[in-house]
Amino acid sequence: MRLIENWFSERYSDNLQLSFRVKDQLLSIKTDYQRIDLFDTYDFGKLLSIDGTVQLTEKDEYVYHEMITMIPYYFNKKPKNALIIGGGDGGAAKRLLKLNFENIVNAEIDQNVVEVSKKYFPEIASSFNDKRVKLIIGDGIKYVKNSSEKFDRIIIDSTDPVGPAEGLFSEEFYRDIKNHLTDDGIVVTQSGSPYYQEGALSLAYKGLSEVFSNVKSYLAFIPTYPSGLWSFTMASKSEFTVRDENVINGIYFNKDVLTGSFYLPEFVKKIIY
Repeated sequence: MRLIENWFSERYSDNLQLSFRVKDQLLSIKTDYQRIDLFDTYDFGKLLSIDGTVQLTEKDEYVYHEMITMIPYYFNKKPKNALIIGGGDGGAAKRLLKLNFENIVNAEIDQNVVEVSKKYFPEIASSFNDKRVKLIIGDGIKYVKNSSEKFDRIIIDSTDPVGPAEGLFSEEFYRDIKNHLTDDGIVVTQSGSPYYQEGALSLAYKGLSEVFSNVKSYLAFIPTYPSGLWSFTMASKSEFTVRDENVINGIYFNKDVLTGSFYLPEFVKKIIY
């Protein structure tokens, strides 16, 4: 008798998708903003999907969260406070806490992402229990429009530039972000797969370049994201300078990655330059 196999697939194009063999589907809900699905997979543990795209898995989430926080951490003046826009799973906040940030504001638009993460990824979402983290359920775009706070680091931990995240890739939003950065502060955003989503990288790099005089993109290998090659883009009002201090290793991140991730393949350069 043949056993029925269950699979979750993220489609990259009409002709290509990445599939995960699934033990069980643990959750499927439609919120006011997006569809959230949760799967228990054989190779990557629990997998969180939003609108059909992989957001994190238990096995490789550390790469994304280390790279969106630890790379900008070591540039310019040592940061003390941060704003996270998105990041409802708590992973970025958890990494910032390990870097000894004193104050973190986390603005997540969808309460359901937070609740699902607390239930199914408690080690990651435990950051929301720390008194240094202020969780705000609300639109990050409106938050930066109406707030007057200044931050050393602003992390845009968003989904792809469609639906509720579309405005997080706009020039107007980046101008509002600039008003909330300290003089040598840094903003960083995930900017998609340069192979399958070159439009996201182009939007982020060119949009930030219209607002900031210093912009850099860098890359990481994330096995469960489209093509495995993922980009991040950071910007600052001041020149980027790596601080002269010992670098703390992560699981993925180290001193070599701090510098080497900025060496871009030629096809990536052609997207942004």
